[in-house]
Amino acid sequence: MFKELAKFTHRGYNFEGISEGGIRTSVVCSNLNMMFDIGSQPINYVHILNLLITHAHLDHFCGLPYFLSQRSLRNLKPPNIYIPKEIEEDIHQLLKIYQKLENFEYKFHLIPVPQNCFIEVTKNISLKAFPTVHRILSQGYTIYEKTKKLKQEYLNLNKNEILSLRLNNVELTEENYTPIISFSGDTQIEYVLENEDVRKSKILFLECTYLDEKRDIQKARKWGHLHLDEIIQHANVFENEKIVLMHFSKRYSPKEITEIVNQKLPKALQEKIVCFLPSRK
Repeated sequence: MFKELAKFTHRGYNFEGISEGGIRTSVVCSNLNMMFDIGSQPINYVHILNLLITHAHLDHFCGLPYFLSQRSLRNLKPPNIYIPKEIEEDIHQLLKIYQKLENFEYKFHLIPVPQNCFIEVTKNISLKAFPTVHRILSQGYTIYEKTKKLKQEYLNLNKNEILSLRLNNVELTEENYTPIISFSGDTQIEYVLENEDVRKSKILFLECTYLDEKRDIQKARKWGHLHLDEIIQHANVFENEKIVLMHFSKRYSPKEITEIVNQKLPKALQEKIVCFLPSRK
């Protein structure tokens, strides 16, 4: 028997949630007060402030009205809902209908995210959306730690020289963005191959809907999904510390998923890859 939620921790970032291909996907990072997609809504996470939606397929999206209704009923702070820019008006209209049906006003900030632009979440955390390749418009998200570092031209100066420049109001530092977490949503392999920050993220949550001959690569690509064999074919491009595979087809049991992945993985990926599955009791 399995517990409902999967858990994963790396570099002090704690993740909890569930991801079942075509059924529901919702992954919470409590450290960052973030939830990636909302295809299900565990009531324990109604307090999460930042919700990042990759696309509007219901297994990634259907929990949104309930989430907003619950927060509003509890008089919680309006959450930040990050969405693909192109579907902003449709989501506005959809939420208006739900509010009308409930005869109750939701409180929220709907934030359209253009692709390849930094959006500040907190003083030290920013996000950027990268396009994914799916059956409908979709995007993945990369989370960055924002720090300041000394500009290259001043690296060889001593303390007195740096102090002198500061006293003369010279800007010595520049912002540095380190990709720490990427979340793919649904996608083909191009999302990884075409985006350096995705490949360099310390942690990559990557969909892996199909694993074997039950659905081959061609069929996976037809439906805008990834096959384990494609990840293996491109093993050398992943610079991530950890790759968390998710969104497995319900054709596979948790036991089959673990066995197939462990059997197929090359050495280059064995220490990196984790399957986002509920733990056994």
